[in-house]
Amino acid sequence: MFSLTGRSTPRACALALAIALCGLLLPQVAGGATQGAVTNGPVVDQAATPAGWLPVDFGNAQISVPSSWSLITDGAASCGTASGVIILGQGSWCPPGMGESAASGTSIVTLSTNQSLSGDRGRPSTVVNGIPIYAPSIAPVYWAPSLSARLSFSGPQQPSVLASLTASPRAVVLAQARTATTPSAWRWIASEGIRFAVPATWALARSTHAPPCGTDIVLPVAGVTLAREPALPLPCPLPEAEVRAVPQVGGVEVDGFKPSSLESTTCVGPRTIGSLHVCISPTPGYGVLVVQLSALGMTPMTVKIGMTGNGTVARSILHSLRRSST
Repeated sequence: MFSLTGRSTPRACALALAIALCGLLLPQVAGGATQGAVTNGPVVDQAATPAGWLPVDFGNAQISVPSSWSLITDGAASCGTASGVIILGQGSWCPPGMGESAASGTSIVTLSTNQSLSGDRGRPSTVVNGIPIYAPSIAPVYWAPSLSARLSFSGPQQPSVLASLTASPRAVVLAQARTATTPSAWRWIASEGIRFAVPATWALARSTHAPPCGTDIVLPVAGVTLAREPALPLPCPLPEAEVRAVPQVGGVEVDGFKPSSLESTTCVGPRTIGSLHVCISPTPGYGVLVVQLSALGMTPMTVKIGMTGNGTVARSILHSLRRSST
C-alpha cells in the first residue's frame, strides 16, 4: 500500500500515487470501458467493493472502506482511535477544538460533492470503473466530474479505496435517462392515500408512531413501515453510522403525517410521479432518499426509501408511487 510519509512534496506524492494506481487499476480500465458505454444512466459497479468492505454513499458517488473504519457524516465531528476514517462532506476528524490529534498511520478519506475542476481539464489521470479521474497539482486530491465528486486522501490504503469508486444508488435513482418498471412479482401496498410497489418478500409493519431515533443515515427498520404519527420523543444514542460504517438497509418508511418542515423550493429528481407532487431532498444523504409527497385533498407526507445495492429497486419503488382511494 502507498503511504504519505517523510517530507515528500505534493508533486512527488501525486506521482508516487499515480504509479501505484496504474498497477492496481489497469485491469479495471478495460472492464470500465464496457460500463462507460452504458447510455441509460449511471451504473453501480457492485464488484468494486472488496470482500469484507462496506460501500459508503454520498451524493452521486460511492466508495468502499473496511467495515472497521469510523464514519463521520456531513456536519459531524469526532476523534479517537481508528485504523481508518471516511469523512463525508463537511464532517471533520479530530478538529483543533477537540484538543486531540489524529493518530499517526490512520487512513483518512474525505468524500465531498459539488467540487469541480475549473478551466481546461485536459486528459484524465486514470479511469476507475469507467469513471474519468483527474488529479490536479495539489496531491493527493482527485476529482470525478461525472459524479460531481471530490476525494482527498492521507495515510495508507489510498489506491484500494480509490479503486472502489463507482456511481451511487442515489445517482441511479435520480438519473433522468434511466427507465423504471415495476416487476410483476412485486406486491402493491396502500396507505394514507398513496400506493406503491415493493418486493414481495419484504415484511410489512403498521405502526402508530414512526420508528424512534430515525436519521437520514440508514433506515431504522428493514422492509415496509407504515406510521400514522411522529416518533415518540425518546433519548437517542449517537447514530451508529457516526461511529463506524454500517450496512445500508433496504426498505420504505411512510410517515403518513404532515412533515415538521415543509418542502423547500429546491428539489431534485422528478417533480411529479403519477398525480403526486414530489419533492426529493437535495441533501446528498448517506443511505436514505427523503421524498415529500403532496396532492390536492391529501395531507402532505414523507416517504423514506433505503438506498442499497445497484439502486434499481429503490428507483422502481419511487416511480411506482401513485394516489390511492384507500
